Amino acid sequence: MLTSLLIKYPNATLQNHYPTQLAFEKIWFTNLNQDEFIGIDESDISQDEVELLKCLFTELDIKHNHLNDSLHAKEWFNYLYKKGPVPPHGEKEYRIIHFILNGRSDIQLMREAFLNLLPHHATLVLLDEQKGLIIEERNNFILDEEQLESISHVIETDFYMSMAIFIGQFQRINKDFIRSFQYECEMFYYAESSYSSPYIQSVATVLPSLLLKYLPGEWKEQVFGTISQIFEEDTELIHTVKAFLENQSNISQTAKKLFMHRNSVQYRIDKFIEKTSIDIKSFQGALLAYLALLAFESDNLHKK
Repeated sequence: MLTSLLIKYPNATLQNHYPTQLAFEKIWFTNLNQDEFIGIDESDISQDEVELLKCLFTELDIKHNHLNDSLHAKEWFNYLYKKGPVPPHGEKEYRIIHFILNGRSDIQLMREAFLNLLPHHATLVLLDEQKGLIIEERNNFILDEEQLESISHVIETDFYMSMAIFIGQFQRINKDFIRSFQYECEMFYYAESSYSSPYIQSVATVLPSLLLKYLPGEWKEQVFGTISQIFEEDTELIHTVKAFLENQSNISQTAKKLFMHRNSVQYRIDKFIEKTSIDIKSFQGALLAYLALLAFESDNLHKK
């Protein structure tokens, strides 16, 4: 049916994929199946005709393409969100780093700041004035957590806004790429709603607490009940055990992190093992204690 519009608008652009370059001077419409797209020059159509076509077809929102001025960024946005064609990629692997800012700023200044901070192999895709993606191509100099923290610090210093970051996994662009991206979006939004302070998270850090969210309450009570009761009775033990697990079960590193004497840390760890009969120095014991800790923190988050 869109083809018939060419009779009325002979200068229009008709294609069967989501437009990769949306010009400001064109108004785009698509059909119900989104398998045909037509772009009509603003100079060729009246406002009444636009309103009529909006009743018959879906007008495309080009806001995001205004936010992204590079062709590569538009291609990635259209691929991830609009069922557009796959961006040129060769056989390389890519990962997607999600971020969200806790405020709004001048979008042009924000874009320039990011482009100056990001390496050449990374593509910035803005979703709105607060959210965006960093598409990173795998090479020998990928962004590590320390570099992302540095970027976050610069943004916070220059724009007075904190930044939450979620690091996706590297993978080849294939039929499963979009689905994996959608799962990572869900994990990011879960982390965003679960952590009150700025953070850098990843699949590895978010997945355990996300799995616990869907664990039945009676299972939590049965498996973690004893440990939760011990944490209730001794709140200092929570911080020690958490720091111990996050520092690869290393007593010296834990003591340095907590500004405690090594013997004091050792005493508390031994105390926890004695009370729970869980050897958190072993991998299996550490995993169980870590899940119990996450469950306890989640259940008591509203009390803080």
